Amino acid sequence: MRLMSSTKPSFSWGDRAALAVLTCCVFVVGTAEYVMVGLLPDLAADLRVPLPTAGSLVSWYALVVTVGGPVVTALTLRIPRRPLLLALLAVFVAANVLAALASGFGMLLAARVIVALTHSTSFAVTMVLAVGMVPEGRRGLAIAVVSAGWNLAAVLGAPLGTWIGQTQGWRATFWAIAAIGTLTLLAVAAVTSVPADETAGPSRSELGALRDLRVLTVIGIMVLSQAGVFAVYTYITPLLGRVSGFGPAAVSVLLAVLGGAGLLGNVLGGRLTDRSPWAGLCAALAALAAVLAVFALIDGTRPGAVAGVLVLGVLMGTLIPLLQERAFAAAPSAPTLITAVGASAVNLGIASGSWLGGRALAGGLSLAHLPWAGILPVLAGLGLTVHATVRGRRPGRDRRPVPASS
Repeated sequence: MRLMSSTKPSFSWGDRAALAVLTCCVFVVGTAEYVMVGLLPDLAADLRVPLPTAGSLVSWYALVVTVGGPVVTALTLRIPRRPLLLALLAVFVAANVLAALASGFGMLLAARVIVALTHSTSFAVTMVLAVGMVPEGRRGLAIAVVSAGWNLAAVLGAPLGTWIGQTQGWRATFWAIAAIGTLTLLAVAAVTSVPADETAGPSRSELGALRDLRVLTVIGIMVLSQAGVFAVYTYITPLLGRVSGFGPAAVSVLLAVLGGAGLLGNVLGGRLTDRSPWAGLCAALAALAAVLAVFALIDGTRPGAVAGVLVLGVLMGTLIPLLQERAFAAAPSAPTLITAVGASAVNLGIASGSWLGGRALAGGLSLAHLPWAGILPVLAGLGLTVHATVRGRRPGRDRRPVPASS
């Protein structure tokens, strides 16, 4: 794989293989995050800790990703990306081995913190490597393909990891993640190569780029859009069960459908990104607000709920490449750091949305009308997007190729 500018004329089979390997990187990191929820009951029983204590593993992970991710990225900016990704994967594997060998809750928590510290930076480096290897006009495609690893982690990785934990014990899940991580590390070493012109770039350049108003606008859109989604998605299981009347098996199927729809959304988002990113982002956020309104108005009808889940999944997947590309375009001199900061912004949006949904329910809003709470931040994000679109951009700013190194 070569990291080149937007003048690259073709997209070879070697590039496709490299993209597939980078997608595997995102998949294994995403699986390590998502699988914990399914392991909590068995883990709590085996380690003899209360379920809420075990659940704090999820909270600590999200907190470390949000706060620690940009810090780790800033500290490693001067390391060339390929060796940095290999080092991060090695630490990731070692931390999951430590989790599998954990003799108590404290040791497991330490292992999860280490894994979380690799999360944002590994995703950032993976994404920048992917974007740098494709022609300029296919940047959205690269983002969509690699970010599909998150959807695959939710649809395939987490359920499979939960099944392994339930049948073989929770430690076996971490051994499996470590094994897949090792194979991914070897694949990255075999498929990717260091371009002759890659050098470590100045960290001040990347840090300074984050003060740009366009960067702050995109980060705000990320936080608001994800807050709107997760004000509802956090409670999607009781929405489908208590409000729409689906049984547990049907809810599981619908969640799988939502994840599969997200893969379709990734493809759609990639196409919109390469054609008209600002207009595509406006359309996606407007459609998201409309879908949430439909959820609130259908009052639990099953056909409406099924359609809503399908469209919601598509839109959630569509937003990922659109938002990520806008972040790249806003900070072309800081691709690695802006990706890590974007991951933190997404996690902040998720946490804010979950809090907003919980406060709305505690304040007396019915579960059936919870989607109204999610519409508010989505509309705010849409307003920011429209404002950015109307203001316009100077020629060449949004399509500047990602530098070969930073």
